[in-house]
Amino acid sequence: MVHEFPIQRDEERKEKEVPLELHKLDDAVLVYSSEEGDVSDIPDPPTTGPASFHDDGEAGVDAASSASGCCHEKESTDGADVAPHTEVVFKGERRGYYVNDQGLELAEGAYVIVEAEKGIDLGMVASVGSTAFMKSRLRLRPCAGEIRKVVRIAADTDMKVLDFHREQEQTAFHICIDKIHKLDLPMKLVDVEYQFDRNRITFYFTADGRVDFRQLVRELAAEYRTRIELRQIGPRDEAKRMGGFGVCGRELCCSSWLGMFEPISTDMARLQNLTINPFKLAGQCGRLKCCLSYEAQLYEELLKRFPPLEYGITTKKGEGRIEKIDIFQDAIYVHYHKDNAWDRMTLDEVNAILEQKQRDSGRKKEKSPN
Repeated sequence: MVHEFPIQRDEERKEKEVPLELHKLDDAVLVYSSEEGDVSDIPDPPTTGPASFHDDGEAGVDAASSASGCCHEKESTDGADVAPHTEVVFKGERRGYYVNDQGLELAEGAYVIVEAEKGIDLGMVASVGSTAFMKSRLRLRPCAGEIRKVVRIAADTDMKVLDFHREQEQTAFHICIDKIHKLDLPMKLVDVEYQFDRNRITFYFTADGRVDFRQLVRELAAEYRTRIELRQIGPRDEAKRMGGFGVCGRELCCSSWLGMFEPISTDMARLQNLTINPFKLAGQCGRLKCCLSYEAQLYEELLKRFPPLEYGITTKKGEGRIEKIDIFQDAIYVHYHKDNAWDRMTLDEVNAILEQKQRDSGRKKEKSPN
């Protein structure tokens, strides 16, 4: 007989929680841009509510598609032609999804020229066919706008232009840093990215709150005479763009293979019997590690077979409480507070004690008068 016990959730515990800032995942993203060369009339930045932001593979959709109420789950994908779908990755793990309607022979790792919001951009093919199609369905809303197309395979001259842009991005980074310091703005510049045709320059930054960077936009637009876009990102997106290595010695999941961020909570750490230590549970971004969710579902299923922690149990040694569980060895550690002793028992032994307790309880009910 296998007993199933309910999992004790966070809200049922009265222990001190990890600070809320380590839980948050809904990184506020603010995009504010100037049109090409227009530095004379820049409107006030929004002060309340999340601003809408552009596509190009970033998380979320624009305000128009949100207001329409459309959702990709409502749209049938049966019989769809998945062959032309292509996933393209750009600088900083920015991803976009395109259609190869020309039938170009594309392989993973090839560089291609694709349509952008205004102009063209250059990126590397990450996946094609059904894989790219499924990723686009998971990460985008098909009704958010017409899907863009792959223009052509990048030539050697295009790659030289890309290398030149990477050098220019370093220069633009330092110029922007100087202007931020000059204007004394409370923001941290993370990265700069040129669109391939130089019709847009995107400056990625982090900040604790909203920043009035109208003057910064004016000066940058006057410097480059092109569309300037400032994109506020959260700590997770910063780590994703910058890359690095985790305490496990491997490249960060978010900058190597993880497509989307998922909600992470301290309940996942408790399920895995981990110490609730913010410094050990936090990743490079300062938020709870994404890997806490990888095995959480398995732990939750396995723990249903075990009594919950702090569960009272009576053995031959006396009354004790379960204070530690080892799901890998089906072991349960019982603590006897009276003499401060510990006892290691197997799951089968504990189940046998519980079954005997149920039988004894049943006999008492049968003997007791109505």
